[in-house]
Amino acid sequence: METTRDPDLELDVRDPGSLYLGATTPGALVRAGHAKVRASATKADALFRTERPPHRPHRS
Repeated sequence: METTRDPDLELDVRDPGSLYLGATTPGALVRAGHAKVRASATKADALFRTERPPHRPHRS
């Protein structure tokens, strides 16, 4: 299906993995200039938020 709408969230190809694994948030990527959001970074953060934090054994 094609659309003419602008994307709600634009990411560089290297960033979805960081979001998926919980290493960062869309809001942090927006503030760093790595992502663009059409709505708000808060809404983008809510989209990727999970009930429990990811397991990151090498992080203190």
